[in-house]
Amino acid sequence: MNTNSLPTTITDSDRKVIQKALREVSDSMTRVSAEKDLQKEIAEKINEDLGVSKRDFNKLARIYHANSLMEEAARNEEFMEFAEAVMAPFERQIEHQEDTYG
Repeated sequence: MNTNSLPTTITDSDRKVIQKALREVSDSMTRVSAEKDLQKEIAEKINEDLGVSKRDFNKLARIYHANSLMEEAARNEEFMEFAEAVMAPFERQIEHQEDTYG
């Protein structure tokens, strides 16, 4: 299938799949918009209550979020190293002990 051009024919089945996907994307966009509105409201509330500018609060929020992502990525990396060690073929494991489980 060529991904650089539009299909020359659309079946009823194709149309239904595309329409369902469009509804899902539209619903997702609605949720994203609502979350952006919430973020704006939070920044405005912090500005009103504490005098922190919206720009500075949003910058702080991005840093906070990025740090959380970095921490999660580090935890995930640690877990993946563990999982790879557990799942690796016996010959590739860093340390192997005698099979004591039967």
